[in-house]
Amino acid sequence: MSKLDTNIVNNIKMLSLDMIKEAGSGDAGIALSSSNIFYTLFAKHLKFDNKNPNWINRDRVIISNRLLPIMYSTLHMFGFNISIDSLKEFKKLNSKLLGYAKPEVEGIEVASNNLGDVITSSIGISLGERYLESLVKIENPKCNLINFNTFCICTYEEIMKGSTYEALSYAGKEKLNKLVIIVVKDDIARDSSTKEVYTEDLEERFNSIGYELIPVKGNSISVIDEAIEEALDTKKPSIIVVSNTYAKDSLREGSNQFFNMPLTNDDMDNLRTKYKIDLPFNVNKEYYSELNKVIDKRLSKHLSKWNSLKEECLKDLKLKEIIEFLETKNVKVAFNAENIKLNDNYEEELNLGHSKIFNILASKSPFVLSLSDDNFIYTHCSISKSESMNINNPTGRNILFGGRSEAMGGIANGLASLGFKVFVSTPLINSNILRQSIKFSAANNLPVHYIFTQDTFTNTYENYGYSCVDEINSLRLIPNLINFRPADINEVIGVYNILASYKKATTIILGSDKTKKIEGTNYKYVVAGAYRAKREKGEANGIIIATGSEVALAKRVAEELFPYGIDFRVVTMPSQELFRMQNDRYKYSLLPKELKTFVIEFGNNDLWREFATSEEYIFGLNKYSVSGTKEELLSYYDLDIDSIKAKIIELMKNN
Repeated sequence: MSKLDTNIVNNIKMLSLDMIKEAGSGDAGIALSSSNIFYTLFAKHLKFDNKNPNWINRDRVIISNRLLPIMYSTLHMFGFNISIDSLKEFKKLNSKLLGYAKPEVEGIEVASNNLGDVITSSIGISLGERYLESLVKIENPKCNLINFNTFCICTYEEIMKGSTYEALSYAGKEKLNKLVIIVVKDDIARDSSTKEVYTEDLEERFNSIGYELIPVKGNSISVIDEAIEEALDTKKPSIIVVSNTYAKDSLREGSNQFFNMPLTNDDMDNLRTKYKIDLPFNVNKEYYSELNKVIDKRLSKHLSKWNSLKEECLKDLKLKEIIEFLETKNVKVAFNAENIKLNDNYEEELNLGHSKIFNILASKSPFVLSLSDDNFIYTHCSISKSESMNINNPTGRNILFGGRSEAMGGIANGLASLGFKVFVSTPLINSNILRQSIKFSAANNLPVHYIFTQDTFTNTYENYGYSCVDEINSLRLIPNLINFRPADINEVIGVYNILASYKKATTIILGSDKTKKIEGTNYKYVVAGAYRAKREKGEANGIIIATGSEVALAKRVAEELFPYGIDFRVVTMPSQELFRMQNDRYKYSLLPKELKTFVIEFGNNDLWREFATSEEYIFGLNKYSVSGTKEELLSYYDLDIDSIKAKIIELMKNN
């Protein structure tokens, strides 16, 4: 270990500890013991350009939130645009450097919100690299335009998650050999009462699913360097396990660690003495300058060669398209709803009709991908002109996960972080399994579009076994997520007219029943979130709001109540979120408060109270369904047309 190595590692340690001390929270032990990992990776292996942090062929580094102080300190020391002042503001209100990763910060690839996010998204990024590299190789087999590694540095807790293990097994099956996971394993007592160390034998577990497991004894630069070299040489994905022992860095009598313990002033004074860093947030400028000269020398030749290659590739239209996609993260889709013509007698299962519209969009760009679990035979959301992706066919655009539904969402987020427009399909009941991934997509404005079928208790496939109750409203409660529940094929077209240029997370919730074109629906109005599907014939004395397959029912109810002297306006609301974005004038013109307003949606009532006159004006289902045919179930829950009409007549008469 050279004098430069020692000094820079000590600076990274002390900057990390200064951040933790200033913020009043953080894991000092992991900062002390893991700085060598970050230094070794950045100094000796990582391809990056601190002058152009978004260089498209950079190696990607994804980290757990517990490691953020070390990452930020490392990025500062290696010349990224992270100032000492921003380090001082770590975790403070309105700080650039939050207590969780955000990709808006130079050198940070994806946000980490929950355990498991970092590994699943890393696998998605590595999968995306293989796809893009394979597209390049089709054009020019010798071209190394896209050839980057994905490094995930995470804590031991990350690999214990179910979603993580699902994703790891998928990556092992696919032999993603450019994926390197570095696990920081704490060799300390995690239970203060029993002193038990939570650990297990990882070798058998990960060898069985296709990994090169590389255990590292100690955390010196030399052994970490050798482990990374070994990982990059293998033909399989790799897991490097670095066992951290905090005792040698502890300066407290009778203690062997700083794990999750507040740092005292005495601790900081003792550590400064040990590492020869006199003042808080101090950097030795001489060593900082020397380090960046060494890094420039290591990388400048490589960067110059790659930039020359890029100029050559820009002459090829397909390679130019890949370059522009990665640089802009913009999937160009020339989707024209006007060109879609439907027969007047059109009638089809809505998810089948959706599949055709989806395929029109998917045919416009190679950067649209479809992900499905083992329910793909029900969801029908695959790209018809492409095969399944696998190790032997890396440019297939249909990615099948079998029973790995939870991992599917996390991997989708990794793909979307590269810029891919990703469609994930599964029955609505599985939205609960995917909830963490959906929140990740929404929080990070990732273009992941979740297609959910079998949307209510009335059209669940017989062998699926569970009915939906609160799933739709649960999705509507996620901030920054736009949900669509289209009524018919016209509204499906309207949804895709929006999605063609929309770069954030959405869901599309579909029924599975045969559905005709509904008179009064219009793709152009879906963007407003709600509009009239049936106008009143004279002066309206009531409104019925409905979504999805219940819109046709609402229209029928309105027509059959007209002879009773009740003139209803029917409003279809394919997206509550988009409707709330409209101005007050539009909202009032569509839903004047003085008119009695009913809602028909066969799900939980809670979020409809905002629109309905009162709770009893909502026709929904707040309980688990019993078995039976659709007609039997509707009658059992008083949601058949005669029951709805009778209740509306009673409410209109008595109120």
